[in-house]
Amino acid sequence: MSDIRHPKSVPRMIWVGLAAVAFYVLLAAVGGNLLSVFADGDETLDFALSHLLVLPILITVGVLFTRRAGWTRDVWTAPSPFTERRRWWMLAIPVVLTVQVVVLLMGVPWSEQTVSVVLIYLIGSLLIGIGEEIYFRGILRVTVLGHHRELAALLITSFAFGFAHVVSYLFEDLGIFTIALNTLAVALDGALFYGAYRATGTLWVPILLHGLGDFGRFLQPGSNGATHAAMSTGDTIASLTLIIGAALALALVVSLARQDHRSRRGSRSTPSP
Repeated sequence: MSDIRHPKSVPRMIWVGLAAVAFYVLLAAVGGNLLSVFADGDETLDFALSHLLVLPILITVGVLFTRRAGWTRDVWTAPSPFTERRRWWMLAIPVVLTVQVVVLLMGVPWSEQTVSVVLIYLIGSLLIGIGEEIYFRGILRVTVLGHHRELAALLITSFAFGFAHVVSYLFEDLGIFTIALNTLAVALDGALFYGAYRATGTLWVPILLHGLGDFGRFLQPGSNGATHAAMSTGDTIASLTLIIGAALALALVVSLARQDHRSRRGSRSTPSP
């Protein structure tokens, strides 16, 4: 994808990224819930109307915005650990996320699903992955890095990702404690998606992991995909990957903090021209 730069370039300011995220979240939530009135209680039709119609529009807007701003390369690619010393451990992040996806898919009662339902949820979930990754790990990350270092980008994008899902939780009429717990779980997911992006250098990896993870959650028995209950069941593998994921997210925070510290120290020691 090539960039089409506007004569007046878009400033890489956090408020631009937050405005883009707010635009995505509000239109996805409001548009989806307005269309759900036509579903007449049919969960699959509700999902199709709220995702297959709304998300392609938001994705198109996001892609066109990044091209117009000249951010296409920075949104879709990032330095990978193959170009950095002692950062190969980050490749464990997409591996753990892949295991989580496999565990979720193994828990789906496939014999109870029809081909049409599976395709609707698969396409809709992948659209979720594309849209949310473009706006959060893409646009928002680029704007934060415009004036801040990478630890700030990790924390801001992750917590913004978590808080953005509060809107959908409110529509689900969940309790305060459940909302808080799921918000933290989604923020953790956001940090891991960020790590998967940095580990591989391409936004397509978190897009696929995100989309397939949501696909597995939506098809869990008794689940509508709104909460992360499926990832915190008594299943040994699921629990283990959750713990490892949390440890990797913490390691990512520490690693980026050390990286930022080295960068600041290096900039102070470099003499001014």
